[in-house]
Amino acid sequence: MKVRYSVEAFALAMVLFTTGLEAALIAGAVVVAGTVLGDILAEKMAPKAAAVVAGIVTAALLIGGMTFAGLMELAANVELIGAILVAVLVAKHVSEGTEGAEGNVIKENYVALAIMLVVALVREVLAGGAVFGYEVAEFTAMSASYGKNPMGLVFAGLGMAAVAGIVKKEAAGCSRCVAIAIAVMTVAGAVLGGGNMVKAVVSACISVVALVSIQKKMIFSTPGKSFAGFPVEVISLGFVTMMLSQILA
Repeated sequence: MKVRYSVEAFALAMVLFTTGLEAALIAGAVVVAGTVLGDILAEKMAPKAAAVVAGIVTAALLIGGMTFAGLMELAANVELIGAILVAVLVAKHVSEGTEGAEGNVIKENYVALAIMLVVALVREVLAGGAVFGYEVAEFTAMSASYGKNPMGLVFAGLGMAAVAGIVKKEAAGCSRCVAIAIAVMTVAGAVLGGGNMVKAVVSACISVVALVSIQKKMIFSTPGKSFAGFPVEVISLGFVTMMLSQILA
């Protein structure tokens, strides 16, 4: 049975917007709102049209909410690209068809939102010993790397596995969509930030190719029902990205 929460959108949002609880709350709430709106509209109009509306509304709310909260500047093009990519994945979910906007659709989205907030709490504490920006602890395991995309991918995979376990459905998403979104942001970051574009392009291409290779071999592994498919692929992508960031640094 098809899941009623946007797997890919939540996974990408967990990577990009769980470096702090405030950002995670805004991004998660917007993804839920966009998904539910799209599901409702898809019952009354063509799924493709509903997907376009859901995508536009999600992008507008996410960019507006982050800007209003002071967590995003309209001039920060990389962050804008990330928000737009999350909205595109919400639209993709809606366009693929829904099973109605009642009952489990709310439950599954709220479970995904709750797990996203837990991921944000863990990442914020591990990265800076803070909660909502206020320092609460200091310990040797703290590292700024927990706030970067490679670890974000690992936490996103763990988060999606947790959601799958709670809602009792396989997290059947497109990990390549998440990989391509991260690749786009990597290249965009190099172009807009004056970084090494060649290294960024090479890193992005290798990540996507490595994920495809991982998917081919994954049929021989038994990671567990909740981790099967999408979650373990995203976790693997995180480790690949982590290694590439060190090799191509």
